[in-house]
Amino acid sequence: MSLIQRVVSLLPSSTEIVCALGCSDRLVGRSHECDYPVSVTDLPACSEAKFDPDGTSYEIDQRVKAVLQEAVSVYRVHAEILNELEPDLLVTQSQCEVCAVSLADVEAAACQLVKSQPDILSLAPRALEDIWRDIESVAAALGVEEKGAMLVGDLQARLDAIAERAKALKRRPRIACIEWFAPLMAAGNWVPELVEVAGGENLFGIAGEHSPWMAWEALEEAQ
Repeated sequence: MSLIQRVVSLLPSSTEIVCALGCSDRLVGRSHECDYPVSVTDLPACSEAKFDPDGTSYEIDQRVKAVLQEAVSVYRVHAEILNELEPDLLVTQSQCEVCAVSLADVEAAACQLVKSQPDILSLAPRALEDIWRDIESVAAALGVEEKGAMLVGDLQARLDAIAERAKALKRRPRIACIEWFAPLMAAGNWVPELVEVAGGENLFGIAGEHSPWMAWEALEEAQ
């Protein structure tokens, strides 16, 4: 199998993973949302939102819903830019079609490429275990499995250290993690796990499940 040398990451977290694995020099393109490490902002953006991302939570929510009502994707992938970049690997996600460029968007763009036939790696984390698996998947695609195992080990050790310190807490603070304000949404997926690790009592959102909508009255009643 040939070594992956040219990577386009269409997801901020996968861009950070590639860089954390010491492979930032292989990145040739990014999504419009990728901004860390700062050095990646020099790379060409290969996507854009089909709505104005500036405004209040309510305004953005209404714009996204308007796009979805037309049965079209929320994001646009620039196949012409990808074609010029000739990537070996495209990294995307299938966890949420509203949060970032989707797998379907990337597959459609890849069909238009004539200069290369890149592999597509799609990430779909819902829990911490999934994040570890995704890091290992990216590492395997880049041929740096050992670095992937070390990175996962380091991250798990950091969480273990936090959990050990949290045992000294005299009480577990009651935490409401809010992901969106209008409409109100609690944080799900791996966030409840992080709250528990840090010694808190998570009030809304269930580990391993999508972030749920909620009512302000429920937030008030929880105090």
